[in-house]
Amino acid sequence: MSEEEQTPRIVVRDRRAFAADGSRRQDVEPRSEPPAGAPSIGAEPKPAAGASAASAPAPGPAPEEDPRFKQLMSLLFSQAAMLLEQTAEGAESSGAAGGPQRAEALQGLQTVIGLLEVVEEKTRGRLAPGDARLVSQALYQLRMAYMERSQAPGR
Repeated sequence: MSEEEQTPRIVVRDRRAFAADGSRRQDVEPRSEPPAGAPSIGAEPKPAAGASAASAPAPGPAPEEDPRFKQLMSLLFSQAAMLLEQTAEGAESSGAAGGPQRAEALQGLQTVIGLLEVVEEKTRGRLAPGDARLVSQALYQLRMAYMERSQAPGR
């Protein structure tokens, strides 16, 4: 056998319905169904074959509030409160260490706010209404406090 006969032959077919100039191609039949595996418009995405049913949000009643989530929010909020205290102390101190300490506290506060934003984004639609309200209120308060402290004259 020659080398050409041993290599598999690959055929490429252009199945696009439109030409490069935007006009409809005549040699291609329009599809009556979407390609296999393509989501239809307005349909809910199907979970992957390996994904468990517990990871997909189930339609129906709203989820119940979880005390562990409140503990997580309390932990993050108390960390932010401690950093806010440090920014106030850094602004009031007249020593040279006040500036860098305050800047580090502001950066830490910004990090905590970023973590809460991730929590809000990743849990959107899957939290009990009270828990979702807790996250949004904490974010609002911390953002306002950050803006107030970052614009303070001690910076």
